[in-house]
Amino acid sequence: MTKATLLILISMLVITSACMDTKENSESETITVGIYPYMPPYQYYENGNLKGFEIELISEIAKRMDKKIEFIETNYKYGNYIAARSGTVDVSISAITKTASREKDSIYSELYMNSYSSLVCIDSKYSRLADFEGKKIGIVDDTVYVDHAESYKKSVDFEIVKYYNYYDLNSALLDGEVDGALADYFTCKYFMKNDDDLTIIENTDIHYFGMVSSMGNEELITNMDEVLMNMYNDGSYEKLRLKYFEIE
Repeated sequence: MTKATLLILISMLVITSACMDTKENSESETITVGIYPYMPPYQYYENGNLKGFEIELISEIAKRMDKKIEFIETNYKYGNYIAARSGTVDVSISAITKTASREKDSIYSELYMNSYSSLVCIDSKYSRLADFEGKKIGIVDDTVYVDHAESYKKSVDFEIVKYYNYYDLNSALLDGEVDGALADYFTCKYFMKNDDDLTIIENTDIHYFGMVSSMGNEELITNMDEVLMNMYNDGSYEKLRLKYFEIE
């Protein structure tokens, strides 16, 4: 056997193995879903039960695909994206912002939600970003808000204080550890329901969310997109959205 023939046979085996993996993926009865259940109202625990817009959305999608779901929790938000990108889970869903850089090494479903970066404070103490000169603004580490805050610092000199999750960030704001917080608009609205002192003073960057998977998992994402489109058309998506989000 020549060296060239051997290389061809090895290549064929690799391709065959990849095809078998893809087929097994598509025929699996269970979809592993990465979640970050510390970002209400998208995903959160209530009395020990997993709830939220995205939890219900992915559950309905799986049901219509005749699939079961195994939720796999990550303890920090960016880790959920990494789990999807690396193939540790089939798909991740946790208000994951679509960016040009992320599209280079992962695939996104059709976008199902948009939101804003919101600057929030207590008692309308401030009225605009410029008022935070020399102050402290809290953000959740390893999120798009880190990039947003760094960008804003080019025009306003404030201190960035990073927190582990949105609950810690909200507590820090209420306790006066920071003067303001930069976070997802709907997450801010969720916390405002429980504390009338919180006020959104600016909505800045808009961002769009989609389900994320690893390269080579296009068939799963295509099938999920088809179900998502059906949910749009039959009104079930809008009904679910209105359950969790206010109309502004």
